Amino acid sequence: MKIGIVGHVKFPIAKPFSGGLETFTHGYVKALVERGHDVTLFASGDSDRSLPLSPIVRRATIPDSRRRLGRVHNGWIESTEDEAYDTLMAKLAGSDFDVIHNHSLSPIPLRFANLLSVPMVTTLHAPVLPRMEAEIKSNGRCGMFVNISNANAAHWCRVLSEQAVIHNGVDVDFWRGCSPVKQNRAVWFGRILADKGPHFAIEAAHKAGLPIDIVGPISDQAYFDNEVAPRLRSDDRYLGHQTHDELCGIISRSSVALVTPCWDEPFGLVVAEALACGTPVAGFKRGALPEIVIPSVGRLATPGDTTALARAVRQCLRLNGEVCRRVAQENFSFERMVSQYEDVYARVATRIAA
Repeated sequence: MKIGIVGHVKFPIAKPFSGGLETFTHGYVKALVERGHDVTLFASGDSDRSLPLSPIVRRATIPDSRRRLGRVHNGWIESTEDEAYDTLMAKLAGSDFDVIHNHSLSPIPLRFANLLSVPMVTTLHAPVLPRMEAEIKSNGRCGMFVNISNANAAHWCRVLSEQAVIHNGVDVDFWRGCSPVKQNRAVWFGRILADKGPHFAIEAAHKAGLPIDIVGPISDQAYFDNEVAPRLRSDDRYLGHQTHDELCGIISRSSVALVTPCWDEPFGLVVAEALACGTPVAGFKRGALPEIVIPSVGRLATPGDTTALARAVRQCLRLNGEVCRRVAQENFSFERMVSQYEDVYARVATRIAA
């Protein structure tokens, strides 16, 4: 099929990834290409040039340097993105794609869905965003929607009467057990900011009697200085922003991965990545985690309760890493996810033809 992928433009779709949406989009586009599809990614010009990229803005609207300094002006960003998406969607109205797949966080593509000559599918990667909600309510005909978890779909039910659910996937051929021997250490990885709660992970690991490795870029320096760094002991390590190859090795050598969201995350790619590396997950019971962390691969605790999370950590030490990887292969592989999206493409194409 000839597929147009509308990416978001807040951050470049390139390594090192700023977050889960960039990671997903990069991997998904590569997987579609590998399966023989003719794909065009509409994203920022500073995205990975090895992708089939057609830039819609020269650079991402939130450069890393400005984000770290907190100099993010939402009004300017929204107007820049709106103009870019407006121009793009006007061009796509006369395109020869078989399907347009929208992964942006903007309401503008939704506004054009009914004007396109081809079907548009939108994947909802975030909780209900006010501008997208307003567009759906005012327009009513915005194409087909797919959500990334049942938990996130429940939030969108007030806006949408119909939505499919396809869990995110990861490259299980890349995220794999690289080490035959587990170290008696915990790991937490992701962007370091209060919403991700790494300070809870540190406290729980210590209560469970384990040192911990913290891996990821510092998105909130004040939070890191005040809440993370003071909790680190001499046998803990802050390893910074590692390459994906290095991160894979760190995760696979760890005995347990902690996932400590302080909000209802729509999915949580870090869970799937850890499991694919053969590492069980101890996390907080919120967002999508209860539907993806089953007892054979992890344990969940009441959000914010580090004593309960420490108990979950100790229970995870008895779980089998091979089972964790097998569950990831069966439930969270790119192959499974792309096949499900291909089925969606076929359904919407048939619906348009009819």
